[in-house]
Amino acid sequence: MPETGFPVEDKALFVRRLNDALVECGAERYDYLLVTPLEYVREDDREYVACGHRRACVSMDSLPAMMSDIYRQLSL
Repeated sequence: MPETGFPVEDKALFVRRLNDALVECGAERYDYLLVTPLEYVREDDREYVACGHRRACVSMDSLPAMMSDIYRQLSL
């Protein structure tokens, strides 16, 4: 990928931290994420957040947009 000169958001780190926050703050409601954590996946130009067999498309998303898409498409 060519260098643009702009800082790039670390989507993989964001997804790991979101997963950790849901587990830590979720009063055991999201403990299943310990076994099947959210995972950022990049395949060519496509970006997904996966949780088990479910996927949320997050291509071209900002971090706040990722939260919305994860919620809507994965039904956490």
